Amino acid sequence: MLDFRQMYNLIRGDQARYEQQLVQHEINSPAFYKAIEAALPPVFTRKTASQAIGGLISPKTFSNLNALGQGPSVAGKLGSKVAYERDSFMKWLRQRLR
Repeated sequence: MLDFRQMYNLIRGDQARYEQQLVQHEINSPAFYKAIEAALPPVFTRKTASQAIGGLISPKTFSNLNALGQGPSVAGKLGSKVAYERDSFMKWLRQRLR
């Protein structure tokens, strides 16, 4: 059952924050990070990042986080695609899920 704050976050569209709370208690383990790192190529798109973490953060949320300066630090752009570098993404993910 969701408490009031969780419902407010979902309604407000702050789904990434809500998902972070869920992940912190269930998935934040060394094996989780190793599996993600093994699945990711050296450079990848937001869609690939989202798929690698099981859809916990959507490509659109990654876009919003980048716009706010809160996304992974090393990101490049080729045409309309944004690419993340694996090592910086993993560092960002570990910090975000703590």
